[in-house]
Amino acid sequence: MSFRARGLARRRRRRDTLVDLTPLIDIVFQLLIFFLLTATFQETPSFKVKLPKAKNTDVTKEPKAVVVTLGSDGTYSIEGKTVDSDELELRLCLAAQGESTGVSIKADESTPHRYVVEVMGLAKACGLEKLNILHGR
Repeated sequence: MSFRARGLARRRRRRDTLVDLTPLIDIVFQLLIFFLLTATFQETPSFKVKLPKAKNTDVTKEPKAVVVTLGSDGTYSIEGKTVDSDELELRLCLAAQGESTGVSIKADESTPHRYVVEVMGLAKACGLEKLNILHGR
C-alpha cells in the first residue's frame, strides 16, 4: 500500500509542474505583429544618383507618376530595376495604359542632357503628358 501512495504522489507532481505556453506564444506573436507594422522600409536604388540642387523648395507630388532614374553614365532604372532603352519604352507604354498619369525623371546632376530628353520623348510617345524633374533641396 505504501508503494501505491508514492506512485500517486509522483503523478500529481508531474501534472502540477506543466507550464502553459499559450500566453507566451500569444505575446511573442503580438510583438512580431507590432514590429512588422512599425518597421520602416526603404527603397534601395539600383545605383546612386546625386540630384542637382534647386532654390525653389515647393513640393509637388504627382500621385500616379512613374519614377525613371537616370545614372551619370546614362543607365536607366524604372521602379528600382535597371533597364535598357527598349525595355524602358515598353514599361512607360504599359504604365500609360494603366493608371499612371505622368513621369518623374530623377537624373544625376552629371547626366548628359540627351538622356533626359530621350526619356521625355519616350514618355510623350507613349502618351504620358505630365513630366516632372526631381531635384534635391
